[in-house]
Amino acid sequence: MNVTSLLLTLAGAFLVLIISPGPNFVVITQISVSMSRVYGLFTGIGVASGSIIWAILAATGLGLIFQTLPWLQPALQFIGGLYLCWIGFKTLKSAGSQPKSRDIASLGVESIGRAYRFGLLTNLTNPKALAFYTSVFTTVTAPDLAEWVRVAGVMIIAVLAMSWFTLLATLFSIRWIQERYRAAKRSVDLITGIVMMIFGGKLLLMLLPFIHSTVSY
Repeated sequence: MNVTSLLLTLAGAFLVLIISPGPNFVVITQISVSMSRVYGLFTGIGVASGSIIWAILAATGLGLIFQTLPWLQPALQFIGGLYLCWIGFKTLKSAGSQPKSRDIASLGVESIGRAYRFGLLTNLTNPKALAFYTSVFTTVTAPDLAEWVRVAGVMIIAVLAMSWFTLLATLFSIRWIQERYRAAKRSVDLITGIVMMIFGGKLLLMLLPFIHSTVSY
């Protein structure tokens, strides 16, 4: 796979990850609805900051670990591929169901600073994010790739995360958008589940050359 295809695959997989409903999606939309657009925006910026931190850590620390333990990257890629397929299956199975609400009042989000920190911590503790950065993102941290590819990967994550999460907060402060989303959620879930399974399968297929070379050896 050439670098352009690699980066496009990374961008596509990340878009699927952040668009699909999950902890990040729920906290941004609910704070936007329950409090205000400004609070939702700062929550979204916090979530985006978490994505950027994850990407930087994956592009630096994980790369050094992979050089020391060359078997770790394909192992994580295998686990990540299976995980994405499983998430896709679960999304298809539960298509149309509404994400569970969280008690915003109990979270103590009384200021925009706390809204930002809440969004940040939500993403940093999100298991979906961990799976993504230890599987899909590791494709741009391979030792044989140029340093600029890692930088490009981080920049792609930063631009997409900041754009989507702030847009999400803005949109869900508009009442008719909330109603349209609820009406179309089943279709969105079906598309999301299929795409997640495709990306998971693609990750697993990318391991075939490694498996072949290992068996041949």
